[in-house]
Amino acid sequence: MKKVFLIIWIICISCAEQKSTPVAIYGISFDCPSGWKVTETEDYGAGKYICVEKKGFSSSGLVTMSFTTEELELDEYLQLLQETFQEQRVFTDLVFQPAVETTYGKYKGIESSYTFSIMNMKHEGKIYIFRENGITMGLVHQEALEDHAKNLPGFETIQESLSL
Repeated sequence: MKKVFLIIWIICISCAEQKSTPVAIYGISFDCPSGWKVTETEDYGAGKYICVEKKGFSSSGLVTMSFTTEELELDEYLQLLQETFQEQRVFTDLVFQPAVETTYGKYKGIESSYTFSIMNMKHEGKIYIFRENGITMGLVHQEALEDHAKNLPGFETIQESLSL
């Protein structure tokens, strides 16, 4: 009987929903969703970069944050990020939609959706740009089309918890 109880207890613990992990770096903070991890950070002086990816070899969820203390126009920063995408040789059929006004969590800014393929697998993404507290922020949410439902909770966790 004790073995049965122990097995049931282990199963319940392993199936329990894990919580997000708070992350604070370069003066910003957010919750890193369970099953995601910060995979890269770079400090370029006035500019910073953080990459958060969904764990697993076959996972496609990706959030990047690139931000600067330089005062840039939102559309200017969007164009700069779009140009970096266009330089990526692995992206094929890259198409950007016109920027529209939006909010990212509690921040007002602009957003541009885009689509592309990598090795014939269709992907989609959104680039969010806003300015707050002396920081011009560019966030990218990117994923394979087929992974949208699996990635959405992670994207929402980061978006709702981001604080500059």
